[in-house]
Amino acid sequence: MQSEPNADADATPEAAAGREGLGRRIMLAVGASIVGISAGIGWLVGSNGSAVASEIPVLGTGVTLPVTPLAFALYGVVISGALLGLLFGLVELASRAERAEDGV
Repeated sequence: MQSEPNADADATPEAAAGREGLGRRIMLAVGASIVGISAGIGWLVGSNGSAVASEIPVLGTGVTLPVTPLAFALYGVVISGALLGLLFGLVELASRAERAEDGV
């Protein structure tokens, strides 16, 4: 029985680090997909909800949103985009802090 060569010993630092910018591209693709899905769901809800009410208050505030497909799709895009932007910004901040710690 032969033993497998140690793959970790053969790994170069470049291979261990991965490709530069790949994680960012993946996060942007996932974010764009989520925003697109939010727009689609908003369109469906706005299409079906107009039979029940003409406008609704947004999260119990004094602001009202007309129950139309376009308004709900835009609302979904704005809310999901803002939340993902906040989360991705926090990930970027943590990544920069980690790089600063490592002295890179």
